[in-house]
Amino acid sequence: MSTITLLGTGTCQIEFERRASSVLLDLEGMYVLFDCGHGVVQRLLEAGVRHNQLEHIVLSHFHPDHVSDIIPFLQAGAWSQRDPRTTDIHIYGPTGVQKIIDGLLQVFGPGSLQQPSYKIVVHEITQQQFEIGSHRFDFVSLPPAGNHGLRFTWNGKCYAVTGDSHFHDDEITFLRDVDLAIIDSGHIEDREIVQLAVSSQAKTIVCSHLYREIDAKQLQAQAAGAGYRGTILVGRDLMSFVI
Repeated sequence: MSTITLLGTGTCQIEFERRASSVLLDLEGMYVLFDCGHGVVQRLLEAGVRHNQLEHIVLSHFHPDHVSDIIPFLQAGAWSQRDPRTTDIHIYGPTGVQKIIDGLLQVFGPGSLQQPSYKIVVHEITQQQFEIGSHRFDFVSLPPAGNHGLRFTWNGKCYAVTGDSHFHDDEITFLRDVDLAIIDSGHIEDREIVQLAVSSQAKTIVCSHLYREIDAKQLQAQAAGAGYRGTILVGRDLMSFVI
């Protein structure tokens, strides 16, 4: 069985019920983490995955609420006595991710975040597609500048996560007709969520990265009245979908 789990549906705001941005993909036992904001390493454990089981982290961009738990994640791999890391950790992201990881190793010291028994392997993504093992992912630039969305096909269906995003024609194109879309709802207004649903016709839209309360029933009614045929949901931490 494969799943998509929302580990963090919040923002830079410190909230008990919402950790910062992160989505966990379980693709038949291969774990891929998309973004790693604050509080996510504990959510990973709550989802039943130990940090040393995770070998792939993809960063959409470099805002702190999307990357800050990289530090405790790497330190746990290097120093945990209960479950130390024994396999390489692969970190993917836009140009600049190598500089960030090198900077962390310099600031904290290599021994604080890594042990000689494994490597931190950094992959700077410079094309619109990349691969993890035999799985291909789209890595698409979306406004604001520097941000990227992740899209992939699994068992004949299409899935997408926007990272940060502003309402834009590029986002509509990115989400068009996907089966499940996890969107940044914190940087767009309610009317833009409705317009995005109507224009993209994504079958299920999950509102995440939430700064405010959103009334999913109200948005659903407005979108349906304008021709949307899918479903709008408000995400919560640890919400999971079988894919």
